[in-house]
Amino acid sequence: MKTTERSLFKLIRNAACFALLAGFVACGGEGNETTTAAENDEAITKDNDANAGVMDNWDTDKFNESFATNNYYDEWDEDNDEKLTEEEFYTSFYTIWDQDDNNEINEQEWTTATNDFGIQNQSWSSWDANGDGKLEEEEFRKSMTSTNLHQSWDKNQDKMIDEQEYTSGVFALWDDNGDGSLGGDEYNERYVRYYGKSA
Repeated sequence: MKTTERSLFKLIRNAACFALLAGFVACGGEGNETTTAAENDEAITKDNDANAGVMDNWDTDKFNESFATNNYYDEWDEDNDEKLTEEEFYTSFYTIWDQDDNNEINEQEWTTATNDFGIQNQSWSSWDANGDGKLEEEEFRKSMTSTNLHQSWDKNQDKMIDEQEYTSGVFALWDDNGDGSLGGDEYNERYVRYYGKSA
C-alpha cells in the first residue's frame, strides 16, 4: 500500500512540475525579446561553464536523495516492509550486476562489479561453482554471502537493510579517497552503470 501511495504521490508531483514548466514555456514568448541561434548557443555554453563543477562533489545527503529517485529500492523490497532481507539484498546485487539483463552474470560483468564494489580476494572460478561460465542466482547468492556485505551494511544489527543503510554502504564503497564526498570519477560512471542514470 505504501509503495502505491508513494508512486501516486510521485506521479502527482511530477505532473504538477510538468504543468508548471509548461506554463513557464508558454509564457516565455510574451514580450518583444528575440534571440538568435548563436545567442542561444552562447547562453548555453555560459550556463554549462558555470555549472561545470556542480556535479563534481556529492556528500551522503545528496547521494541518498539521488538514489531515492530511482525507485530500485522499492522494487527490491518484495514484501514492502521498507527493509531488505538478506535474500532481497543479494537479489538487488544480482539484478544490477547483470548488465545485459539475461538473468545470468558472465565473467566480465562479475570482474567489473567486484572491482566497483570493492570485493577483493575472490576468484571467478570459486563463484562459478559448476564451471559453466556464468553465475546463476543461487551460485551468486552463496558466494556473495561470503563477502559479509549484508552484515557490514546492517548498522543497527536488525538483520535488515533499510534504504539509508544501503545508500550509506554504496557511498562508503565508492568514496575511494575517504573524504566524505564522491567526485565525478568516483560517482558518475559507476552510478550510471548500476542504477541507470547520472544525477
